Amino acid sequence: MSSSSPTIDTLISATKHINTYFGLFICVTGIIGGLLNIIVFTTLKTFRQTTCAFYLTTASIAGFAQSIIVSLRIFNVEFDVQSLSTSIVCKLRFSLSQYCALLSLTAVSMATIDQFLSMTNYRHLNNMRLARRHVVCASILWFIQSIFTFIYYDSNGNTCIITNTIFTKYYTYVYLPIWLGALPITITTIFSLLAFFKIRAIASQQIDIVRLRRDRQLTAMTLIHALFIVLTTVPFVIFFTYQLGTVAKNAEKAFSNQLIYTITSLLAYECYAVSSFILHRK
Repeated sequence: MSSSSPTIDTLISATKHINTYFGLFICVTGIIGGLLNIIVFTTLKTFRQTTCAFYLTTASIAGFAQSIIVSLRIFNVEFDVQSLSTSIVCKLRFSLSQYCALLSLTAVSMATIDQFLSMTNYRHLNNMRLARRHVVCASILWFIQSIFTFIYYDSNGNTCIITNTIFTKYYTYVYLPIWLGALPITITTIFSLLAFFKIRAIASQQIDIVRLRRDRQLTAMTLIHALFIVLTTVPFVIFFTYQLGTVAKNAEKAFSNQLIYTITSLLAYECYAVSSFILHRK
């Protein structure tokens, strides 16, 4: 049996190190950033009374949970913990990860819409009662989706795979490009930019200075979050969709794809970690 080539050994080593150290960075920043967000949004009166902060709090909680899920991936890859490769852990890890990702992206999308509406004549739509209903509806919707993920994901002993062809098509043509990609990216980009230009337009008007400062902070937060969604999610969606439709011709190509997948998937997790952490730099 021939030994692997130096190139393959390098790819395997790089994949393992990136997964470990970049993954640990995501865990630390995600947990710290998520906790800081939750504390700030729930304790400061300036934010506690706003529906936009309520949506961002929901996104922070989902991002905090996502960071913990990343830690399971690190232990599984780095320390080869067999109990983390079982069928039930595989199902829970992917169903919870998808649930947290979709809920976080939905909450951020709602926050950008809410922040824009708060500076228009439709600000009466921004009330906590409606915000809670929106979050509950989104939670129920994505919980139903996660049930199918739990059913159709399973472990083959080494990795988690989808065991149903119909769900594979849904994952490839609906979940990745639409729910995880085009829809939240389009909504957050459009409405965060609209809010940004709106806050610039009303800055010279005679309005409450406290409200103006709060709106500036919330607009900056939603804009930063939207930017991170675009920069971190798009590479993963594009590469994963490409990988599903191609077959590696040799071992070197397969390990090269695995390295790219590790980098892009960790970048996607970074969306829920660093974006919340940066919100506290001001």
